[in-house]
Amino acid sequence: MKERKISYKLIKGIYLPLLKLLYRPKIYGKENIPKDSGLIFAGNHKHAVDPVVVMSSTKRIVHFMAKEEVSGGLHGKIFNAAGIIRVYRDKTKNVTSVKLAEEILKNGGTLGIFPEGTRNRSKEPLQRFKLGTVRMAKEAGVKILPFAIRGEYRLFRKGLEIEFGKLLDISDIELEEANEILRNEVLKLLMKGK
Repeated sequence: MKERKISYKLIKGIYLPLLKLLYRPKIYGKENIPKDSGLIFAGNHKHAVDPVVVMSSTKRIVHFMAKEEVSGGLHGKIFNAAGIIRVYRDKTKNVTSVKLAEEILKNGGTLGIFPEGTRNRSKEPLQRFKLGTVRMAKEAGVKILPFAIRGEYRLFRKGLEIEFGKLLDISDIELEEANEILRNEVLKLLMKGK
């Protein structure tokens, strides 16, 4: 775990200045991020750089759930060193991934999840959310922090923003309803200012 922290900080030290130089993101609601306790960051997914935007917004180590294809090549090595948790198309392989994610949460760590399941390339602001995020939060007994990434990734221009909402405690809410509440919170953040 100590080795993972070192590689995570090293990678963040490289990517953070690059992100600030290339896209100049503005961060809102940073005060809503708890300093400790297990937590799931959950929000919209529009670009490959989205995980870096979230990671750059907090001092906490964020382990992103990511499809297995992301772990190949040079970028894959970087993502693996940063502590991604692979999600496989073959669901039987995902048992190990889910156990690892739950272990991280129960030990007070954080996960990053895009409940849409993939990048949103549609004209809709937000796709349907899969139930995995709320299910994992309930099983691990942790809260969810909704976020939204707004604006465009345009080189050397302002306009990219990330905003964190209020913590959601879904422990006493049924899965389907909790999922709808989470999606509505992300959508509200996403549509702010429009």
